[in-house]
Amino acid sequence: MATRTMTHSLPGGRFHFTETATAGGATDPLLLPAIYPHDPGHKPASVFVKPAGGGSARIEFTLSTQAQVEAATAVWISWPHGDVTAAASASINGPITALRCVSVSGAADWGVMI
Repeated sequence: MATRTMTHSLPGGRFHFTETATAGGATDPLLLPAIYPHDPGHKPASVFVKPAGGGSARIEFTLSTQAQVEAATAVWISWPHGDVTAAASASINGPITALRCVSVSGAADWGVMI
C-alpha cells in the first residue's frame, strides 16, 4: 500500500485534495500535513464524498501513527455518516493522521480541505 501526502496549498496556508475512488475498495491512505509545528497531526479536516449514481461510499480516518499507516497496521474509523449513497460532508476534529475513501459500490469522488 502506498501513502500520499497533501501538497496542494491554497491561500492562507490551507491544503486541498480531491480524487476519484474506484469501485469496491479503499484508496491509499492520505497522510495529513503537520500544519501546526507545535502540534503535528492535530487539525480539523473538512471532508466530502459523492458516490456515483447507485453507488455507496464512506470516509475513514485514523488516529494511528504515521508509521502504523505506512505499515498497514492502522486502525480505521468510519466517519459519522457511515456508508452514504448521496453527497455528504463532515468536519472531523482531533489528532487525525490520515484519511481514505472506501467505495463500497461504484466510483466516488472525495476530497479534504484543512
